[in-house]
Amino acid sequence: MVNHLAVRGRDQENDPPLRGSRKRTSDIGGEPSTSRRRMREPSVQADRGDEDEYDPEQPMQERRQIQRSMRETLKEIRENQDRLIGEDHKPIMRLLDRQDATMVRVKQTNEAAIDSRVLVNLADMGVKRTQRFGDGNIGGIDLDELVSKASTFMRNGGGIEDDGAAELSSTQRRRREPARGALGSDDEDVGDEGDMVNWTHLGRYATIPAILRAPVPGFLLGPLSIEKKARKITKRSAPFKVSNLVEVRPQELRPEDLKQNTKNDLPSICKKIWVRLSAHESEAQELAHKKCDQLEAGRGSDLTEEQARQVMDEYGLNGSGNVDLLRFVINPHSYGQTVENMFYISFLIREGSIELKFDDNGLPGIAPYKAQNNAPESLSRARAPMRHQAIMSIDMETWSAIIETFDIKEPIIPHRQEDEPTGPGARGWYN
Repeated sequence: MVNHLAVRGRDQENDPPLRGSRKRTSDIGGEPSTSRRRMREPSVQADRGDEDEYDPEQPMQERRQIQRSMRETLKEIRENQDRLIGEDHKPIMRLLDRQDATMVRVKQTNEAAIDSRVLVNLADMGVKRTQRFGDGNIGGIDLDELVSKASTFMRNGGGIEDDGAAELSSTQRRRREPARGALGSDDEDVGDEGDMVNWTHLGRYATIPAILRAPVPGFLLGPLSIEKKARKITKRSAPFKVSNLVEVRPQELRPEDLKQNTKNDLPSICKKIWVRLSAHESEAQELAHKKCDQLEAGRGSDLTEEQARQVMDEYGLNGSGNVDLLRFVINPHSYGQTVENMFYISFLIREGSIELKFDDNGLPGIAPYKAQNNAPESLSRARAPMRHQAIMSIDMETWSAIIETFDIKEPIIPHRQEDEPTGPGARGWYN
């Protein structure tokens, strides 16, 4: 198989006259530099210096001709894909040469962008040709012949010219003897058929010399990564028999069986928390007032704002006189119930039963909304103030830091005893 390497070059016949060209000179002497590595031999007109530089004054008529030629090439690529990926490689080479001849006249970025699109399409055609080579859908490779020649190469120790080389096995040396080849003897007489699949020899003397880049891991992993499927053992069951069926009387339900357990439902817990908040706020404010009165009586003067704030902080109140949100929801014995308390508080805020306020230090405080009869008869109100949903979050690290910072020993919201999960009772219902 012959590999054709297409290298973009300059068309000697279509070269425009030189314009302001300068020759690159070496640092030593005035001769042109010849240190640049070339893919092909330089021609007489190849050394043209800065010929491909940007030219903003290129005639518009010439640019239109260049664009028309490139678009015709793109159209031909789209319309003749089957012919371009066929057995003959000459159509692709012809289009590449035509594009090279057009490219030497390009001086603007727009035409260079179209040229890049042409090269991308030609490269795609080359990839498709390569894929068809691997699939055996093109006449360039006969897979049977390839396997046969690879086997012969490994059996005879191909790639090693010296018949007495140490890399050859004894059977490979005997196969390479001219006398055996002249007599036409069969290789089966030699024995040691293991050389026929000597992949190490094939890779060292056939593959590596032809590869110009390092092989990447994962090659051919597709068919080699198939795992052996474990056999599934089907559990056999006894055959179905009507005679084995047991008649069961339907269970009779009574009204008390369908009663809803309102002990731990959402409205019940929210109402308990609202009542607890109201009681705690009244109790804390009363104790704080008494403490302030005692301090003022002992000092004989009014307390400063800082001293009054310290007293309120002692009883779990923030600067605005409301219950501190963090101290109210934190349960030092259970992180899970702390999250539940925050959910219930956010629900009450959304329903307008609790109002959220911030003091001068930016600390959140909560207070029961007492606009209607001092208690929420229902979580939904016909006349309520403007409501805003409060979304709060807390992680376990923050939970631990709050407990340590505020020195919380006992929860303000009573700890709820978690019911143990029970199975169905005697009558088949979960109690």
